[in-house]
Order: sequence, then C-alpha cells, then structure tokens
Amino acid sequence: MTIPLPRPTRRRAIGIFAAAAAGAFVGGPARSAADHAWHGTAMGADATILFNGIDRDSARSAIELVVAEIDRLENALSLFRQESELCRLNRDRRLRSPGADLRRALTLAIDTAAASGGLFDPTVQALWEAYVDWFRAAPDAGTPPEKLIARARMTVDWRKITIDADSIGLGDGQRLTLNGLGQGYVTDRIADLLAARGLKHVFVDLGEQRAVDAKLDGQPWLVVRPHAAPLRLRSGALATSEGAGCVLGAGGAAHHLFDPRSGRSAAGWKTVTVHHRSAAVADALSTAFYVASADEIAALLPRFPGTVVWARDHANTERRWIAAPVDGVADA
Repeated sequence: MTIPLPRPTRRRAIGIFAAAAAGAFVGGPARSAADHAWHGTAMGADATILFNGIDRDSARSAIELVVAEIDRLENALSLFRQESELCRLNRDRRLRSPGADLRRALTLAIDTAAASGGLFDPTVQALWEAYVDWFRAAPDAGTPPEKLIARARMTVDWRKITIDADSIGLGDGQRLTLNGLGQGYVTDRIADLLAARGLKHVFVDLGEQRAVDAKLDGQPWLVVRPHAAPLRLRSGALATSEGAGCVLGAGGAAHHLFDPRSGRSAAGWKTVTVHHRSAAVADALSTAFYVASADEIAALLPRFPGTVVWARDHANTERRWIAAPVDGVADA
C-alpha cells in the first residue's frame, strides 16, 4: 500500500538534455517485499522508500520526518534552490557560518578528491556551465572547442577550496557542485534517521540505494540492473554513475560526467556501480571511477576498504574489483 503523502514537484529539465529513461537500476527492488511505500523526489531525482514489517501509522509518522529532513538538506546542498547554502556560496564565493551538513558533505568531497588524485572534483561546475551554454546556443553542434574547455578548466581545482572555522571560500571563478555525492549524502541521512527511530527492514532509494537491514524474512533486497546480474543488498549502499543518464546536445555529443583532467565527458565505461557502507562514499566513488581506467581503479581501490566496484564497458562486459572487508552485498 502506498502512503498518500504530498509529492514534491520535480525540477523541470533544461530542454537541451535527454535523460535515460531508467538509469542503472531499472525495476528497483522487488515491490512485493514492501508493506508500505513512499514515492517523492529528493535532490531532483525520483525517490522511493520501502518499509517491511511496519504498521501503517508508524510508516506515516516516519515519512513525515523524512519529507521534512529532505527539505532541510536541500536547503543546504541543492543546486536547484537559488537560496540554498551551496547556491549562495557559488554566487558570493564565501559563505559565512555554513551549516553542519554543507561542511560535512564538502569535507567528504575534498577528502575523496585527495584520495582519488583529483578524479573526483566538486569544482567541475564551471565545465557543466560551459557545456550548457554551448549547447543552448547550438544544440546540434559538436562538443565545445578546446579553447572554451581550457578556460573553464582553469577554475577546476579542489585544492583552492578553503574551509575555515566560520566560513567556506572558493577560488577565483570557482563554482561547486555536490551532485557527485549529494544524493548519497541525503540517502545516508535519511537511512540513519530511520534507523535511529528503531526501524529495520527498510530500503531507501533517493537516487542512490541503501538498505537498513535485510527484509523481515531475512532475504536481501534484490536490485535489478539492465544487461547485468541483479545485486542482493542486505546492508550498506549502492551508487551508480552512467553517462547516458544525462546527455547533452541534440545528438548526445557529450554527457555530464566530466574527467577533470581533460574537461571532456569520460568515455571508458558504460556504467560503474559501487557498494560501500556509506551511500555518500559510494556515490563519490562511482563518479571518480567512471572517469578512471581499469588500471587506475585497481590502483586506487585499496585506499577505500570495504568497497566493491562493478564496471561495465561499452561492449557490455563487466569487471569487478573488491577491497575487503565487504559485507552486505553479493551478485544474485
């Protein structure tokens, strides 16, 4: 039974984009396992929470808290709200008295950037804007010229971000995006909120997926993927990056997952899925590994214990890497 609570209005997509119909988790978890479900949006993405082994009133009460918490977090982290903390930071290049969530999310982004050698970089927003402006002016054109990309890349450097005791600052011309880990961060906060209320047997899907324990009968949540074996999730989180999820230009000349080193859309993988106990970490790593080569993934993975990576190339051949110890996920 679906709980009839208000559904937030989904942000309208810019007309130059063509989004993939279903992303990496077509079908999602088995709906028959849920006693109650909530559907809405979070950070601009479709959102679902499945409750197993819980009565209707408890589920309704929990969802009321969830909706309020998503709204609070979007006021800090969203690029879709003009007065969010992140948008004000981008506009003014310094934000006084930042909230704890923006500070935590940005600290994780910087730590991931450092550990990945810059493959993940939250300052790529200037590249996004350069591509958007280019294709808005000429939707049928090829990719932007090197001169335009080089100009945008001058602002891409996570090391120029400063986090002080009472403020966050950006370098000249820099703008931030937390889209590379924001959905995962919100997923973690919601999952932790529900767990703190004593709820178990919950599946949170806010663009990235996290299981708060297995289903009531002890069985894992089955997460379906196109052209690949399903994944069985008992605990922890899954995050997927896929270039086809948001393509740019009428002919799909580019996509939103930029390699910070070149400023171009990464082309090595079709999809990259990551399991980690934290959805925010899984989200950031799926972004970083999407722009990495197979050798780079193998070299970097030991820096992130407890991680599994599935990378599918354009011939639909999937490779897997594991950094032990791993618990809570398996191929079906």
